[in-house]
Amino acid sequence: MKTIIKYLQLPFTFSTDKLQAELNGLNEQWVRHYNSNDYEGEWSALPLRSVNASLTNLFAENRDGSSFLDTILMDQCPYMKSIIRQFPCEHKATRLLNLKPGAVIKEHRDRELGYEAGEARIHVPIITNPQVEFYIDNERLDMKAGECWYMNFDLPHRINNFGSTDRVHLVMDIVVNDAIRNMFENVDAGNKKTIAVKEKINKEDKEKIIEHLLAMNTPVSVKMAREMQDSF
Repeated sequence: MKTIIKYLQLPFTFSTDKLQAELNGLNEQWVRHYNSNDYEGEWSALPLRSVNASLTNLFAENRDGSSFLDTILMDQCPYMKSIIRQFPCEHKATRLLNLKPGAVIKEHRDRELGYEAGEARIHVPIITNPQVEFYIDNERLDMKAGECWYMNFDLPHRINNFGSTDRVHLVMDIVVNDAIRNMFENVDAGNKKTIAVKEKINKEDKEKIIEHLLAMNTPVSVKMAREMQDSF
């Protein structure tokens, strides 16, 4: 077993007035989230930083090796930009994500998206309401506007907006370095929750196990090998 950070609240409080003023000043068309199987209702985004500075590419990964660059919207949001700069590390996708009233994000996991795996997703709520239900690993978190949170999204999570207003968060994906480790390690214990989880088998070890099972060449070992291959 190993211990991971399930979530933590970082010691920052940001101005909701400034955040909402910048949000209201953006006139770009919101882009519907591409992962339509994972939600019902309306879930959309505005990219502040994206692959090749695209205003329509919402992918959190640079799948073709292209670079993450600030979009033209970043310079329209100097206060948000100052928040982002408080994390001195490599930044990947940075987006404004809007979950409309009545919309639901179904339970899912974002594989390897966690501090211990080298990447952290930071949320700063800009607009929210008491009827927003955010669950991570079946525990509900109450995130208020202007707060700053990290959650391990490799764990099962789901969101319901049962309120009458939009739920808009500034969401940034950052690469963990020594500065981020120091930041996370110094969060007060009362604002952090850790849990024990089973160790995951890395890809190299998994391939060795499959090779060994296939070499045994028994019906049971071959079946186990095929099941492990299917889980890649």
